[in-house]
Amino acid sequence: MEFPDYLQRKQSESTDDFMIRLFDNKENYEIDNFTIANLMNKELGTNYSESKFRKDNASRIRWQEYYDSKKGAVESTDINYKETTEIGNDGSQKSDKLIYMSEADKKDPDFLLEAHGYDPNKWELMNSKSSVWNQHNLQDGTLTLYASKITAKPLKQGFDFKKLEEIVTTKPNYKITASNEKNVNGNYLLLPLFDMHFGVSNYEYYEDVQYKIFNMLSKQYKEVAIIFGQDMFHNDDFHARTTKGTPIEQVDMVKAWEDCISFFVPLIHKALEESSKVNIVYSKGNHSETMEWAFMQYLKAIFPQCAFNDSLKERKAFLLGQNLIGTTHGDKKNDNRIAENFATEFPVEWSQSTTRTVFTGHLHHERVIDAGGVLIRRMPTKNKIDTYHDERGYTTAHSRFQVHEFNETEQTGLFYL
Repeated sequence: MEFPDYLQRKQSESTDDFMIRLFDNKENYEIDNFTIANLMNKELGTNYSESKFRKDNASRIRWQEYYDSKKGAVESTDINYKETTEIGNDGSQKSDKLIYMSEADKKDPDFLLEAHGYDPNKWELMNSKSSVWNQHNLQDGTLTLYASKITAKPLKQGFDFKKLEEIVTTKPNYKITASNEKNVNGNYLLLPLFDMHFGVSNYEYYEDVQYKIFNMLSKQYKEVAIIFGQDMFHNDDFHARTTKGTPIEQVDMVKAWEDCISFFVPLIHKALEESSKVNIVYSKGNHSETMEWAFMQYLKAIFPQCAFNDSLKERKAFLLGQNLIGTTHGDKKNDNRIAENFATEFPVEWSQSTTRTVFTGHLHHERVIDAGGVLIRRMPTKNKIDTYHDERGYTTAHSRFQVHEFNETEQTGLFYL
């Protein structure tokens, strides 16, 4: 009988590993114990019954459960081993313990930290050394343990993955009560809130901006467009790095995520209640491209009523009436030459528009260029001054956001918040 490739032993697998894979994936592979016995006998050149391999697997599971129950630090009262802990002048700590662990555990920083009593969300493993240490006693026989020595240092700002998971998986309790008889005014509202850098600035700092936008939304626009991203967060990971891995000032990304929820979720909820359409366009920045895109997926899950564009394209364009709205972060090409990209990449939108405006960010200050048939607006930001900008003297730009209003064929208003 011929079996498919996934039921064959891989070149890198031992026969034991092969058997374990078959038993662990019985349901996915849609096979039973007799099929496993046929496969194993074919591989081993034997003629054992089904019960032999079934018992081997059951024994393996029992030993695995026993081993798992023993993993971790050994009670010092059980074995004569002198455990030590040293605290360095720099705040680092050295710990020496006896530990039950596997070869894989020896290479797992989180396991080692937890086994030595450190929270991986608050401590960082600097180095480790493990050596075999055998102990014989009458009750357990000869035990193979490891004398484990590690050096750990406190994280500058601990990151709680469980808290972030709770935040992300808890759906805000908002009920959209949109009226079927909106008295829309026929205008469009564009919210290019660039370079917010949550983590440096928090929700409380931006609460006044949110309140002012709420008041504007009461005008009941035909469409509200939000350009989301553009360095929405200060860090792109939990190790104080930008998208390209550049080390920068570390911020609390759990709090940053919470603050972003507090700002945008009620705002989008209000926009859905007051306008006929809400369009959210992702525009990647250079600080937090990954975090921003992940947050877009969060918004998509809780606001299926909105239109979303979450592609990773560097430049994007869409229409508000007959007004072309373009966006790019502005960190990769000179503003004076941006028009040619949008004319080339978006010929349909370009030909259908009566006005064309491209919104960029990145530099944290305001600038306008009217060239090549396009108005290029470099957006200011209300973000607080971070360490980088403070040390280099980039502190003189006006601290504010812009919000833009359009009718069907032209821009009708620009508001500072």
